[in-house]
Amino acid sequence: MFAQAITEIVRRLDDAQARHLLEQYALIGGFAVSAWGVPRATHDVDFAMALGSSEPAALAQFLQAEFQPGDPNDPLRGVFRTHVAVNELSVPIQLIVLPTAWNSILFRDMTLLLVLGCTVPVVSWQVLILLKLYAAGPQDLLDAQQILAVRQPTEAERKALETLAGQVGLSEEWQAMVGGSSPKE
Repeated sequence: MFAQAITEIVRRLDDAQARHLLEQYALIGGFAVSAWGVPRATHDVDFAMALGSSEPAALAQFLQAEFQPGDPNDPLRGVFRTHVAVNELSVPIQLIVLPTAWNSILFRDMTLLLVLGCTVPVVSWQVLILLKLYAAGPQDLLDAQQILAVRQPTEAERKALETLAGQVGLSEEWQAMVGGSSPKE
């Protein structure tokens, strides 16, 4: 079921990209966590997207999605919600638009990985850790810790991650995760 859903949404996203309705996209969320070596159950498929100059309404129509823009206090610029029907089941798909500051790191070091038989651009494991810290839910923080444990970064990779965390305003969260203290409220 998920294999067919991922193949279908990647096809749609590739078509949207070819039509200049979006600049880039990459897998995030539970399937990306699994792709980087941490077994993880999930009920939906999540992608991050860079819209470029295209209008969200045009992309929403093309993807048969509903676009919900973020408000000024929302940590997201918006979310496209759609689904892929597989037989009689519906797989939820979330296409997330992060603040522009994220785009310079989100799509810089993507890797094409095989996910359930489909080649998919996936954010780097470093960026995935930062996305998980940004989301800050209990499962997200556990995912970040587990990715770090599986990847066993070198000291240079840890320093690079610390620098990236600073670029997106997550220095305290990074320090809390690696240092054991909790971020300031």
